Amino acid sequence: MGRRLLAAVVAAALLAGCGGAAATPTAAPATAEPTATTSPTKAPIVTEAPITTPAADTPTPGTVMTASCGAVALRKEPRKTGQLVIRVAAGSKVNVVGSVSGDAYAAGTCGPSGKKWIKIDQVDGASIQATYGVVFVYAAAGFFK
Repeated sequence: MGRRLLAAVVAAALLAGCGGAAATPTAAPATAEPTATTSPTKAPIVTEAPITTPAADTPTPGTVMTASCGAVALRKEPRKTGQLVIRVAAGSKVNVVGSVSGDAYAAGTCGPSGKKWIKIDQVDGASIQATYGVVFVYAAAGFFK
């Protein structure tokens, strides 16, 4: 008990030397709670995916087209320098399975020039694969109607 009394006396002396009374806890000044603020936002812009329709000169798969001129080259790639598989006569019918962009070509009097090539799997009803050993051949679309 003596120690407690001594500690209390020492504490009182120190407090008196510091200018005063024992420290009392004070409440922190009241501050407003943070509130969620909303900033004006623009409504999202909703756009629909563009509707893509093939150009009038783009054949759809399954289309049968006719060679406009004679000696039209059917190649392994849609390039003017692609390996030649066969040349077809004017009036030959080809089954188109798709179209791709390739080298630009000039069709001259046979039709329009361009970069569109048709992907072919049959000539005059005969399978390209069975006849020439390749699944597809390509021809400049401007040479066909």
